[in-house]
Amino acid sequence: MLTATLLTDFGLADTFVAQMKGVMLSINPEVNIVDITHSIEPYNIRHGAVALGMSYKYFPAATIHTAVVDPGVGSNRRGIVVDDGKYIFAGPDNGIFSVIYAENKVTVYEITDERCYRNPTGVTFHGRDVFAPTAALISNGLRPDEVGPPIVDYQSFDIIPPSKTGDNTITGEVLYIDRFGNIITNITAAFITGCGFKLNGRLVSLRENYAQGQDGQLHALINSDGYLELFIKQGSAGLRWAGVKTADRITLELSD
Repeated sequence: MLTATLLTDFGLADTFVAQMKGVMLSINPEVNIVDITHSIEPYNIRHGAVALGMSYKYFPAATIHTAVVDPGVGSNRRGIVVDDGKYIFAGPDNGIFSVIYAENKVTVYEITDERCYRNPTGVTFHGRDVFAPTAALISNGLRPDEVGPPIVDYQSFDIIPPSKTGDNTITGEVLYIDRFGNIITNITAAFITGCGFKLNGRLVSLRENYAQGQDGQLHALINSDGYLELFIKQGSAGLRWAGVKTADRITLELSD
């Protein structure tokens, strides 16, 4: 049984996710549909790209990942299928697959085959009318190269890698803020030495786990994905650092 995942900014208060699943199951009743998340910040393509990038590789080979954060729906932006040799991805050509492009050699196809389009196709819901049927058809045996011609001018954005200046200044990027308010950066353990650092002049201690944090104090740890994460024990670092958002630059001054 093939697995297909869904990642969107649709939330769960409306029927959008259910409609996508209904279309997919109508085409292939045997497909195993797994929700990655539907809580991506609305219209935040970068947030969706990072969340997909942190999730896709934990699924079995041949999984079909559909990602829809699509503020350009109904415009001339293309629908695409991405094949990295192990996984298949379907969604809008707006940078949502940027992490996939950065990590893998891929072939990208524009979705043009009429079989991939529901009739009629609405202008506001390509998640249901284009990407869900495309993913379901692929799960039923349609090859990625059958959805349309290959393209090389697909849209992508850079996630700037962390860097070190001198002996003790580290610059990185906020990947996202999770629902607990933990601020996940792209700074990895390889950049961190000692037991802490200064952030905006404030000393931040490095802990091994959340339980070691002092209530109300900002701490950091290396999370299970290998990234530096800022946290407040049973609190929200994101709320404390109001205004911090995805893609913001962050600079640390290492301390002994």
